[in-house]
Amino acid sequence: MSVKKLKFLLRRDDIIHDDDSLLQGVVRKKAFRGAEFMYSLALPNGEHITCMVPSHHDHPVGEPIGIRMEVDHVVVFDH
Repeated sequence: MSVKKLKFLLRRDDIIHDDDSLLQGVVRKKAFRGAEFMYSLALPNGEHITCMVPSHHDHPVGEPIGIRMEVDHVVVFDH
């Protein structure tokens, strides 16, 4: 049996703001986009992700926020 490394694509709309989640990212950048903020988050493992959050969730840079994945369509790439 061979083992293959894969990468999968998470779109920014697959990442949902969730105050009750144990998974957190620290806000590194934010941009107001009308009805939403686009946040650049640093994860505990050092990776960075982007997510869109409704504008009534206005978090300052440096604050950790809870997130969760809500993936409806998976895109996988050979690594």
